[in-house]
Amino acid sequence: MKKLYLNRWGLLLCMLWASYSSYAQSAFSLQQAIEYGLKNNRNVTNAQSDLAIAKARIGETKAMGLPQANVALGLSHTIKPQPFFMPPGMSFIPGEPAPPGDEELALAFGGVRYNSSAVASLNWLLFSNSYLLGLKAAKVYTDLSSKNITASKITVAENITKAYYAVLVNEERLNLLEVNVHRLDTLLRDTRASNLEGLVEKIDVQRIEVQRNNLVTEQQNVQRLQDLAYILLKYQMGHPLDQSFELSEKLAKLSFSEEMIQAIKRPFQYGDRIEYATLQTQRDLQTIDVKNVQRSLWPTLSLQGTYGYYNGRQSIARFITRPWLDAGSIGFAINVPVFDGFTRRYKLSQSRSNLLKVENNLELLKQSIDLQLSQSEIQLRNYWFTLQEQQKNLDLAQEVLRVTQIKYKEGVGSNIEVINAETSFREAQTNYYTALYNAIVAKVDLDKAAGKLYVE
Repeated sequence: MKKLYLNRWGLLLCMLWASYSSYAQSAFSLQQAIEYGLKNNRNVTNAQSDLAIAKARIGETKAMGLPQANVALGLSHTIKPQPFFMPPGMSFIPGEPAPPGDEELALAFGGVRYNSSAVASLNWLLFSNSYLLGLKAAKVYTDLSSKNITASKITVAENITKAYYAVLVNEERLNLLEVNVHRLDTLLRDTRASNLEGLVEKIDVQRIEVQRNNLVTEQQNVQRLQDLAYILLKYQMGHPLDQSFELSEKLAKLSFSEEMIQAIKRPFQYGDRIEYATLQTQRDLQTIDVKNVQRSLWPTLSLQGTYGYYNGRQSIARFITRPWLDAGSIGFAINVPVFDGFTRRYKLSQSRSNLLKVENNLELLKQSIDLQLSQSEIQLRNYWFTLQEQQKNLDLAQEVLRVTQIKYKEGVGSNIEVINAETSFREAQTNYYTALYNAIVAKVDLDKAAGKLYVE
């Protein structure tokens, strides 16, 4: 029995470890990172909570059209009857003379000491224009909340994509810097050996040492930037910052072409942009509000009913021994607004002005989207050409460095030429990866401008 108990604990620990291992994923592709962020980013979860609230509001609005029933229980004790004052010379008993004197007479009419009631009431709204439009507005509001979730997801996908590629670019830079440091170490070792043999001066060794120290400093700075890039990526994903992971993808040379740019931009519809679709939904809501104000003078019809038991006695005990009397009523109530002091007129003016603003914002958004598309396309083309030129410069700088090293080893080149070639090669590397990251970001911006960055 004890062995079976231990086995159960072992099985439980294995299940917990498997669950933890699946949670603490060790490597993420870009798509996996985006999917993780869509599930764990707080902005997305907050938008999903707003959708749940909107659905609950629909239920709340529907409940207003259902019968509303209430039960009221009451018990009152008259501690002291309220006095009733009669003018002097007035008789309160027919046929009897009035009391003498010119003073007011105070009488107490308090009835029984205890009064009690148990009443059930029913109110059922049969027709109300505001209620019907409220149901329609609640559905549109739910659609608006759904679009807000999509907008949050697009933002999360954009931020994760940019942060992901930033990590990949820094990773490639670190790899190249490591190769550069290794190459300088080899050059430094060979130069030191040549200095011991008297072939080169000590200043040649010192120049390479300075170059290497600068390169190591740059390598450390890029490593710290890489650590920060990982933190930013975890933050955008909603991943615990104290848990590490790797990226399963590697940065390859992206291929940009005129056909690819045109394929992203066209065909395009304004409804592909979530901002435009959201504004259209807001226009629908404002249209409903205009109708609601226009029909605010329509009557409302409701069914009302009450039924209850009543009792009044001089003592509590008689509530049990004496019968209760029942009473009830049922009927319809129609409420017809007649004059509201011109409130409806001013509300309708405000609502129509708000609708006009939404219409203007839609046209303004169209112009803004056209501008964003043009800017994103131009930027991508510029960075595409820049990337091609930087690739040529990188290849050329690498070739110059190779030839310079060969000349230096054969004794026909100077140490300064090698150092200058190393510096130019590193600058070409930095410029290339800067252009590459700018091109990637420009492509992401163009995808977003065309409404194709994230599609559910």
